[in-house]
Amino acid sequence: MIDLYCWKSANGRRPIIILEETGTPYNLIAVDPHSGKNKEPEYLKISPGGKVPCLIDPDGPGGEPIHLMESAAILEYIGGKTGQFIGETEEERWQVKQWLIYLATNVSVSFSNLNHARDLEGQCRTLLEAINHHLAENEYFAGNYSVADMMAIGRFAAFAFDFIDLNEYPNLVRWVDALTQRPAVQKSMEIPIG
Repeated sequence: MIDLYCWKSANGRRPIIILEETGTPYNLIAVDPHSGKNKEPEYLKISPGGKVPCLIDPDGPGGEPIHLMESAAILEYIGGKTGQFIGETEEERWQVKQWLIYLATNVSVSFSNLNHARDLEGQCRTLLEAINHHLAENEYFAGNYSVADMMAIGRFAAFAFDFIDLNEYPNLVRWVDALTQRPAVQKSMEIPIG
């Protein structure tokens, strides 16, 4: 059984979505990144960067245990391990990977920092416009529902910036509404952590 160390943030809830979607058994272990527990020596053995979330899979590649940090890496790992939500053809896999990386390095980082730096609003609006434009012609980020969608749904489902009205981006809102109907997404948002 996978041990998932996480917290009640968009980052921490992403791995729950894929574990639920794939029916992968897991044990949830709450780690508050603001408490300092993620900097303790025992935790750093699991997550060298002190990152939350992270996981331990005792049945990793070659049957050996693996430790992983970073929600995008965890999404890709579980997707690869189960063969689900990562695309079926090589072209589809690259589309999924492209959007997973884009959302991880742009949306996740920019909106996390917007909590502390209002001057990022213009950059975030540019990202919202690009996403809204892409979703005007695509039901999901990379063709079919995938780990790329799982990467961003937590950020947008719990959007809490009163100076940006998400309704200005109707295609993004349509996508959020569709994804929040999925039982795994609902569970990830509702499960108590910590």
